[in-house]
Amino acid sequence: MRYIINKELQAVSDDTITDPQDEILEILDENQARINSKNLCYQRELLRTLDETISYCKIEMLPKAVIGTLLIPDKQTPHTSTISVQFYYEQKHLIIIDDAKHLSDTKALLLDKSFASIDDSYRFFFEFLESLIDGDTVFLQNYERRLATMEESMSDILPKELSMDVTKDRRELLLYHSYYQQLMDMFEILSENITHFFPDEYSSQFQRLLGRVDRLYDNTQMLREYAHQIREMQQSRIDLHQNDTMRILTVVTTIFFPLSLITGWYGMNFNNMPELSHPFGYFILIIICAVIVIGEIIYFKKKGWL
Repeated sequence: MRYIINKELQAVSDDTITDPQDEILEILDENQARINSKNLCYQRELLRTLDETISYCKIEMLPKAVIGTLLIPDKQTPHTSTISVQFYYEQKHLIIIDDAKHLSDTKALLLDKSFASIDDSYRFFFEFLESLIDGDTVFLQNYERRLATMEESMSDILPKELSMDVTKDRRELLLYHSYYQQLMDMFEILSENITHFFPDEYSSQFQRLLGRVDRLYDNTQMLREYAHQIREMQQSRIDLHQNDTMRILTVVTTIFFPLSLITGWYGMNFNNMPELSHPFGYFILIIICAVIVIGEIIYFKKKGWL
């Protein structure tokens, strides 16, 4: 679908003859982009980009155009779903290419009233890139609150459940960490504007955008370290619990070891053992065992082992 940017995103058909001063936006799927690429300056480069599998965000500055790809994590399910977007921008002609699955969502974003008031394709392109990180500060704050809740309720959450939650968040944060790093590379190239494709004032605008992404990048790094600390705290609690269990088992084993020695000793049943025939031998042995157990308990309590 085609729209005229400088006429409040007025929709026009493909057959409509537009004024040379009109700035055109096209939102297409891959098949439509291949068909409509015949009159473009860099048709070969665009077709090459369409043939490639989108695996990361990148941008290519050509003398008279800008070509790029975006691999955007889906904020609902970032680890299992991504949004693949390609763009081609030559003077007064911006093409946004999305897969058929997300094309309607992309149209809804670009046809929003916040974009309708823009009458300049350079500004429209800039706002489109800026929309990639809109709300991400709040989005990362939600991760921070979730991690803080995990830390506070660590004693109430089963170790296995906590480990799964922290691992999931760490994997998602790693994904966003890589995503912001790729955006930083993109915006750095745009701010350098080595082909002078953009007006000079946009260099500072892209530099400002680069600063915002840099802060998001640092924030994800901090959150990843926070998640790692929670994981280490959880492992420390597990180790402490295991140490307590082993200490108790060791003390119990130590207490009953002398009794095992006594029972093993008198289990030999030699004929010349006078204790076996003594009328009070059984009760004497009980008293000796009790004294040994009580003495060990008193000793262990003094040492702080019980």
